[in-house]
Amino acid sequence: MPFGVPLVGVDCRPPRWRRQELELKIGSRVIQGDMRQSLVLERAGVRHCRAVLLLSSDSQVNLEAALQVRLLNPHAEIVVRSSSGQMALGRLLEQRLPKVAVVDPIVLTAGAVANAIHPTEGLIPLNSNAGGNNIRLVNSSECSAQGGHRPVRRQPSELHPLWLTVVQRHAQVKRRQHTTQLRAQRAARWIKQTWRGLPRSQMSWLLPMSIGLITAGVVLFSDHADDWQLGLMITFGLLKGEYVDPVMLLSGSEIWRLLLGMSYSLIGTLITSAFVALILEKLLSNRLGLRRRVYLRTGSRQALIVDGQQVVEPIRDLLASEQIGVQTATIQEGMSELEIQLERLRHTELVGIGLLSNNLLSNVHAAMTLQSSHRPCRIAVLAHEMESSDQLGALLGGITVLSGVDLAADALVATAFGERVERVLQIKGMNHMVVRYQLEEGDTLCGLNISRLENGYQLNVLTHSRADQSSPGVLPPLDCMLMAGDEITVLADLESLRLVEIGALHPAQWRVDFRVIHHFDNHFMVQQCLAKFLGSVPGRMHDLVDGHWHHTPPLDYDLGEILCEQLQRMGAEAHLRQVQAEAASMSCHA
Repeated sequence: MPFGVPLVGVDCRPPRWRRQELELKIGSRVIQGDMRQSLVLERAGVRHCRAVLLLSSDSQVNLEAALQVRLLNPHAEIVVRSSSGQMALGRLLEQRLPKVAVVDPIVLTAGAVANAIHPTEGLIPLNSNAGGNNIRLVNSSECSAQGGHRPVRRQPSELHPLWLTVVQRHAQVKRRQHTTQLRAQRAARWIKQTWRGLPRSQMSWLLPMSIGLITAGVVLFSDHADDWQLGLMITFGLLKGEYVDPVMLLSGSEIWRLLLGMSYSLIGTLITSAFVALILEKLLSNRLGLRRRVYLRTGSRQALIVDGQQVVEPIRDLLASEQIGVQTATIQEGMSELEIQLERLRHTELVGIGLLSNNLLSNVHAAMTLQSSHRPCRIAVLAHEMESSDQLGALLGGITVLSGVDLAADALVATAFGERVERVLQIKGMNHMVVRYQLEEGDTLCGLNISRLENGYQLNVLTHSRADQSSPGVLPPLDCMLMAGDEITVLADLESLRLVEIGALHPAQWRVDFRVIHHFDNHFMVQQCLAKFLGSVPGRMHDLVDGHWHHTPPLDYDLGEILCEQLQRMGAEAHLRQVQAEAASMSCHA
C-alpha cells in the first residue's frame, strides 16, 4: 500500500484479516477461486498486473499457478512461495522463465535469526567473497577517532543513532588467535585436572597399566642391566601384536620368559585390533555415508537451533565466518532431547539459542527456562504470526522475539518489485533487508556517487564491486561513482526501496565555498580533488582556481565535509554552508 500500487487478492476461501483497515480498503477486491484456473486469473486482471505473488501454503499449487500466470502475462514479475523440498524445481523455473523469483519465507528469516543469536549484537555477515570482512552496527559512543564509520541512513531511533563499521579480517584473525590461546590454556587445565583425577576416573587403569607394562617388559626382557634397549625393542614388538621376531630374540631364555612374551603378544594383538577396528569404522562410514557422532572441541563457540531444520544451513553459512558452529535440537516431544543436547554442549561456549518451532507457547516456555540457566547466551524466539514482536520481547526481558510473517512480507514485497533480497534483518525493532543490485545501461542509479545514493534514497551501501575486481569493497568511499556493470548490496527498508522505485531522490542541501590563492603551488592537486568529488575531469576545474570565491553544486553533508577538509589541508580557503531546499532541488533538477 505505501507503494501506491492497487492490490487484488485471490483465495479459495474468505481471508482472515489481521487489521480492520485492511479489510475496509481491499476487502472488496478479493476474488474467491482456484488461482491455477485461467478464468479466475482473468477475473483478477492478471494480464495487466506488473507483479503477481503466489503465496499459498502448497508449493506445488504455487508452481502450477506460476506457469499459468506466465502464459497469460509474459512481462509480470512473479514471486513464488516454495518450501525447501521444491526449491530444486524452483531454481529450474527461475533459469527457464524470465522475471520469476522462487523464495522460501522461512529461509528469509535466517538472517534475522543469525543476527539475533550472534554474541556481537548488530553484526551483518557478508558474502564469503567480501575478503573475510563483516559489518557491525555500533552506537555513536563506540565510534573510534580513526574513522571508517558511516551513519545508518534510516535510523530506528533518533535518540540512540547507529553507525556502521567494518570488522576487518585482521581483527578476526586476532580474535581467532586469542581463541586458540584460550583453547590451549583450557587443554592444559584439562590435562592437569585429568592427571589429578586419574584415581577416581573410570579409565584410570589405562595410563598406569601402559606404563607398568612397558617398564616391566624392559626389566624382564633385558639380559643385562645395561641392555635395556633390547628389552624395550622386544616389549614394543610384543605389544604391537607380533611374536615370531621377539621369540627369535628370546631364544634360549627360560620358559617363564616365553610365556610372558606370549601374554604380551596377546595384549598387543588386542590393542592392534582395536586400532584397526577404529580405522575401518571411520573409512567405511565415509565410504557408505553413515552418520557418525560429531565431537565438538572444548571451548569452541556454538549456537543451538531448536525446531528449525529449514534455516539451519543458511544460518550455518552466515555464522561460519565468525567461527561459530550450529547444532540442532527439537522440543516437539518434550524437553528431554533439548536437555541432552545442552549437556553435550556443556564443555563448549554456547553463544546463542534460536527457538523456531510453530508453537509459540513452547518457544516461550523453553526460552524462559533457558534464560535462567544460560544467562550469557542470547536467546531468540520466532513468533510466526504475531504482531508487535518487539514489545513481547521487552515484556519477556532480554529475549528477542521475531515475527516471521512481517519479516517475510517485507522481503516478498521487495522481490515483487524486482529486487533481489539476500536476507532480512531486524535492527532495533525495524525490519531491514540486504538487497543486491546489478546495474545495467540506463539504470537510474548509474552516474550517482555513493554519497548521493545513500542520502538521496536513505539507504546504506554495504559492498560495491566491478567486473575487474576480485573482491568487493566494503563500505565503499562516498565519492565512488556508480556505472553500468557494477554490483552493489545495500541495507534498506521498504520505504527506501519505495523511493528507489519511484525515483524520489532527496536533493542535496550543502555547498562548499572555496578560494584558491593565485600564488598557490598546488593548483593541479586542487583541480584533481575537485574533479574527484564533483564527478568531472581536472581540465574543467581550471577556472575554479583563479583566486576568486566559487561554490560547488549541491552536495550531501558528509561528502561536502570531506571535500572541505581536503581543500583546507591543501592550503585553500573553504567552508561548508547549507542552502535552501528549493534552490538545491532546482539545481539538482537542472
